[in-house]
Amino acid sequence: MAKLLFKLGRWSFHRKWIVIVLWLAILAGMAGAAFSFQKPFSNQFSIGGTPSIDALYTLQENFPDAGNPADAASVNVVFVAPEGELLSDPENFAAIDAVIDYLDDNLVDITDTERFGNPVEVSPALQESVIEQTTSQGLPEETALEDAANLAMISDDGTIGYTTFTIDVESSMDVTQEQRDTVTAAMDQGRELGIEVEAGGAGFGDPIEVKASSELVGLVVAFVVLIATFGSLTAAGLPILTAVIGVGIGALAITVATAFVELNNITPVLAVMIGLAVGIDYALFILSRYRAERRRMPADDAAGMAVGTAGSAVVFAGVTVIIALAALTIVDIGFLTAMGLSAAFTVLVAVFIALTFIPALLGVLGDRVFEAKVPGLAGNPVRRGGKRRRGRTLGNRWVSVVRRFPGLVMAVVVLGLGAMATPVLQMELALPSDSTSNFDTTQRKSADIMAEGFGEGVNAPFLVIIDAHNVDLDSPALQPLITAQTSIAQQSGTELDAQAAASTSSFLYTVGQLQLVNGVKHAQLIEINDDSTAAQILVTPVHGPDDPLTTETATALRTQAEQIADATGVEVGMTGLTAVQMDITERLAGAMPIYLGIVVGLAIFLLLGVFRSVLVPLVAGLGFLLSVGAAFGLTVLVWQEGLWDLVNTPAPLISFMPIFLIGVTFGLAMDYQVFLVTRMREHYIALQQQSAASTDPNDPVRISTMDAVEESTVVGFTRGARVVTAAALIMIAVFIAFIDQPLPFIQIFGFALGAGVFFDAFFVRMSLVPATMFLMRGASWWIPAWLDRLIPRLDIEGTELEKEWEQRQAAKKAHREQMDKVTS
Repeated sequence: MAKLLFKLGRWSFHRKWIVIVLWLAILAGMAGAAFSFQKPFSNQFSIGGTPSIDALYTLQENFPDAGNPADAASVNVVFVAPEGELLSDPENFAAIDAVIDYLDDNLVDITDTERFGNPVEVSPALQESVIEQTTSQGLPEETALEDAANLAMISDDGTIGYTTFTIDVESSMDVTQEQRDTVTAAMDQGRELGIEVEAGGAGFGDPIEVKASSELVGLVVAFVVLIATFGSLTAAGLPILTAVIGVGIGALAITVATAFVELNNITPVLAVMIGLAVGIDYALFILSRYRAERRRMPADDAAGMAVGTAGSAVVFAGVTVIIALAALTIVDIGFLTAMGLSAAFTVLVAVFIALTFIPALLGVLGDRVFEAKVPGLAGNPVRRGGKRRRGRTLGNRWVSVVRRFPGLVMAVVVLGLGAMATPVLQMELALPSDSTSNFDTTQRKSADIMAEGFGEGVNAPFLVIIDAHNVDLDSPALQPLITAQTSIAQQSGTELDAQAAASTSSFLYTVGQLQLVNGVKHAQLIEINDDSTAAQILVTPVHGPDDPLTTETATALRTQAEQIADATGVEVGMTGLTAVQMDITERLAGAMPIYLGIVVGLAIFLLLGVFRSVLVPLVAGLGFLLSVGAAFGLTVLVWQEGLWDLVNTPAPLISFMPIFLIGVTFGLAMDYQVFLVTRMREHYIALQQQSAASTDPNDPVRISTMDAVEESTVVGFTRGARVVTAAALIMIAVFIAFIDQPLPFIQIFGFALGAGVFFDAFFVRMSLVPATMFLMRGASWWIPAWLDRLIPRLDIEGTELEKEWEQRQAAKKAHREQMDKVTS
């Protein structure tokens, strides 16, 4: 591969204008296609194949007019009376009426208005209706009173009330800003009249907004780091330029894809975040290698050699990242698959841009690429005509410290990152809801008020769907209820249909069984379809949506549902927003071991082929677990536990953060592993192939008292540390800049990815890896003969390429000398 990339680099260098025009044409073509064919990004996160979604299909089949309760644009408006007063007091009653009237007059197309109105009036009427309907079905009055109390819209002390309705749009994400503004204006009406009014619900969530400033901040910091790395404004601008073009193509391609598939508007944000980080880093590695090679070879060969060596590492690292992102498809959750594939495509573009566009720009600029030097940086003299500073680099000093105390460094890293990872044991996962919104939002206030007035479970209802088409007429569990219905029918002189009697009995039986589940506050039958073949049961848990006990209750409800189905022959499913969110969390947790096995296993296999070593891939994999564990731990401490009050509202982490963080961080961790250890292996192979102690007698870091492993570790680390440090700082800056985004889960992603790169680059790759090599010495590059024969060779160091180039140079030199003799 290195030889092929060498040819590609030289070709791009010599055919610079073809390459440049081609990439700019692709960018323009993508822009034109995006403008012509794009469709709006969706605000929805597509999912499917979970038990709660299957239950939704059952609901829609049996209740065609029911809509989708998991995606309905429902709004709760909550009222709180001033201290010492009741909502029924005349002034407060009038204030509530003002809010209701404003909503009724200005908010068109509202549905599900059975509980819409002044709760002081609507609640008693609703409860009376429930009691009448329940007792008419032959149920005990005690059950009727409990059902009515569970649907109360006024708290027991009369100080808290609420009304609810649904905005008639396709989904909760389609609510317009104008509709939100109408609800806000109605709330202001009540507040001006002296009562507290808050609103929440899926139909009154904050719109998804993305700020463009994060990318700009990341680019500015990256530019500063690049200036410090190269000491040149021109060289610092090239990685920024190529990354922006690559990300532009990737983002526009994602926009074009909306013409064919539905994508949510977060998809391009994550692709841009990752694409910018890797795009700058890949260009940095190739440009840095070009500068080193330019000292000993012509510009075109230097460009080819940079692409053949550093470019090989870029290809390997890019493939690792792409595998990690594309493997998210195994979770089989639509929006996560779209995010992974979109980001993977953007990384793919970044790889090709780095391999071709960078050498093309080098062909245009020539030796001017490192002009516009900044005095005092990257070894530049402070004043014109001053001497260039030479001496031991910071990287060389650090690896010398690690060499002196490898055991201590290893212990500090392992124990330190291990301790940092311990908060992961308390990690809680959930999807965004009113109960996890920031404390200062009206959505969070409404959820807290509802929990205070009606119990925490009011924010986490489950909807159980019973399909009784195949009910067992002879079920022993249903016979007492069927007998009771038969007796009532005989007393009233009506004819009882056996199928209907069994179906109704299964509904009542299910309610009774669900009521027995631990953690259930109340279960009640709320609707039966026209032919009595299906029913809906509202189950209110004791605890809130983000409480782990609610998850336990959901699991127990499903276990009970299976027992009910076995006993009666009916199909029982559970859905609703809370159930859907829990199913997503459960599926993600279940997919995690498979995902880790695929990504980590394949990457370790590839590393075995690259480094021909057992220890190096194992250290790479174990080190990754330490760094990602520490990143998780710090994220839990800050965003979930509220360490030092650094975040406004500590809350459970978003459910798909762990698997996405693991995938991205693992891919990026392998980047640094490859770029750093490749330089070590290059020197080690050179020492093995030559009898001399060093291939470069003028090498300033050459230490003759070292063995081959020690020297290759020191030399390779010294040569690669500066670039890897710059790459890590750039990536951290790009990720951390996204903490400025308004969406909490993007903030958490930015923070967690930045922390993951920080721990992995500086603690694992630049400390643990050299420490283990110093400790293991010759075992560092050991591989069993049978495994060496089994695993394919992947020459990303370009050893054969270097040898071939040197042979060509020697042949050219010999030819020139011969020609000189002939002419003389």
